[in-house]
Amino acid sequence: MIVDDLRVDVDTLHAATGWRIKPEGACKGPVCVPLPEGVRDAAGVDVPVLAERLGMALLRDGDVWALGPESAISGRALTTATAPELELPDLDGHRFRLADLRGHKVVLAAWASWCGCREDLRLWQALYEELRDEGLTVVTVALDAGGAAAARQWIEKAAPTHPALIDSAHVLGARFGVVNVPNGVWIDEDGQIVRPAEPAWLEDPHASSEIAAQSLDDLPPDHREVREQIDRMRIDTAVYPRMIRDWVRRGADSEYALPEYEVIARSAPRSPDQSLAAAHFELGEYRHRTGDHDAAVEHWGAAHRLQPDNWTYKRQAWNLEEPESVRTVSRYGSGWLDDVRALGAENYYPEIIP
Repeated sequence: MIVDDLRVDVDTLHAATGWRIKPEGACKGPVCVPLPEGVRDAAGVDVPVLAERLGMALLRDGDVWALGPESAISGRALTTATAPELELPDLDGHRFRLADLRGHKVVLAAWASWCGCREDLRLWQALYEELRDEGLTVVTVALDAGGAAAARQWIEKAAPTHPALIDSAHVLGARFGVVNVPNGVWIDEDGQIVRPAEPAWLEDPHASSEIAAQSLDDLPPDHREVREQIDRMRIDTAVYPRMIRDWVRRGADSEYALPEYEVIARSAPRSPDQSLAAAHFELGEYRHRTGDHDAAVEHWGAAHRLQPDNWTYKRQAWNLEEPESVRTVSRYGSGWLDDVRALGAENYYPEIIP
């Protein structure tokens, strides 16, 4: 959340963070944290006090501050299994509210124009067409600091009839714990998360690639190395769609629908450093959007150091410097191939646990 005043209107706070100020304190879903007297007045909420109570990083850059997500409640990306507020634009700038889908099962599917999973949009559309009469709505979300301009060609190519939204500030990271793409989150008819963010492949990542039909020996060195690393990753494209179909048809009786405590426990860890990383990333997006790209690079570099396992932060920043490159990006001193080799490709995507 970017603010230019350290007292924030309560409705603005709720829309941006999911935290609602009530007489019993700051509340998100069933979780309430007591606040000291005087934290709220006619001018709004005292942001530094709220940040201290909830473990939210508060980072200043000139005349603005970024408020990171909470880290002091559960120590995870999710404080509660109640789905947080989410309102994002589509390609034409029309705002879409996740809350308007109450009564439907929802799969939030995170992708990006800088990921090969951009080709999966046609598959999400096909899955939506298959299951919508059984109560499923698919919502695809592009994590793209380039906004609609970056995502447009891929969305128009897939011609979706499901909601296809743009997340230029990577809100899905702060709200749902998305740290890589493709990722999926399941939300039931009552607005409860029943599976947190996890890998969401629908197809072999080579299948729609321009280089898919070529043998490794015929590929340029960069493409060859990427193919070799992807081949080592734990990607089973049969698992996720099978799980979705079972949940849609069996609901709460599905073995893949998790209880609240397990949803929270399986969500990504969130430490104070990771909250600070989110604040740096959002300030970077703000500075990039307002024309100070050098300042954005400083903030994004800090986010990479604070949360090195957040691939959406890294790949977004790398792509804006050197689109489509997988080599070391000089402004960051890192790149996809370097970092994947260091991590071990088999660890790039965690194994899906049913």
